[in-house]
Amino acid sequence: MDESSPVYAPTAPGGYPQLVPVATATTGGIFLLIGVIQAVSSGSAGGPSVAVALDLVFFGAPGATLLYTGFWMPKSDIDPEYYLRLVVWMLGGVVVMFGFIVLRDIHPGVSVEWSTGTQAIALTIGSIGGLLVGIQETRTTIRTAQLTERTELLVARERELELKNNRLEEFTSVVSHDLRNPLNVAQGHLELARADTENEHLDTVRDAHDRMGRLIDDLLTLARQGETISETDPIDLGELAGACRENLATGEATLSVRIDRTIAADRDRLRQLFENLLRNSVEHAGPDVTITIGELDDGGGFYVADDGPGIPADERERVFEMGYTTSESGTGFGLRIVKQVAEAHGWDVRVTEGADGGARFEFSGVEFAE
Repeated sequence: MDESSPVYAPTAPGGYPQLVPVATATTGGIFLLIGVIQAVSSGSAGGPSVAVALDLVFFGAPGATLLYTGFWMPKSDIDPEYYLRLVVWMLGGVVVMFGFIVLRDIHPGVSVEWSTGTQAIALTIGSIGGLLVGIQETRTTIRTAQLTERTELLVARERELELKNNRLEEFTSVVSHDLRNPLNVAQGHLELARADTENEHLDTVRDAHDRMGRLIDDLLTLARQGETISETDPIDLGELAGACRENLATGEATLSVRIDRTIAADRDRLRQLFENLLRNSVEHAGPDVTITIGELDDGGGFYVADDGPGIPADERERVFEMGYTTSESGTGFGLRIVKQVAEAHGWDVRVTEGADGGARFEFSGVEFAE
């Protein structure tokens, strides 16, 4: 397991896990000390060097293993809740090996006796083997718990996403039906009233109705469009931009296309991008604005610029926020839709100052068709 990976940590029943490394290291130190004392004692009594070495191995090797394990556990990637599990595995290895030695000694068919040193080495091997098995088993348990937890999180997120989608469908239904129908009725009665009388207040009502209609359209666009584009078509940028210019009430606005490239994009989504940018330029720069569409200097994208008043540097990031607008007739969703369309294609969009001092929207990371 990678050291930086998050480790599954079950709820602690108490504070004992943090004491396990201390107790393990202390026990190992005691065993090691006993081995040293026993070896020194045997050597002082004139015992053979083999006996001294066996005493040291018999107590010292398991003690050293316990001592190392105690210092290793806090530095490992294993959660403290599993420390006791490691110790149990290690002691289990000792018990298994001890049982093997006992069974071997009492078995009637075995005539070869193991020396004390051989038995000590066997117990040491049992403790180390148990520790290694315990480490592997514990890490497997942790990984299994992590996978289970992540699976549960994914399932919960899928349920949450499904719930959000259901709510979104309800919202779009309300917007498209319960709001648009009354608006259509109001617009119909307004036209009847305008046919019977001349009143400037009716023009104000008409403008309000138009703004409400654009607001509903923008809300539906934001709610219904997906986050990514799955299929694209080769689209002539200049041709599509010109078609958007003809479909919008842009007054005397001038569209200058300085790019002759074919782009890989979703036609409907790209149309939304251009329509919102053109409408934004007219709303903020006036009906006689000049809008220019061209290719970036590095050839990696395109830009849409106007010769209007531009956007202050401290507001350029905010223009893409939901509901942000400085125009009385704006909905605050147009540029948000622009950013959404760009991100759905995998493009980056930023606002700068154009050559004529107006707003310039640059789209990079664009895939052009050869």
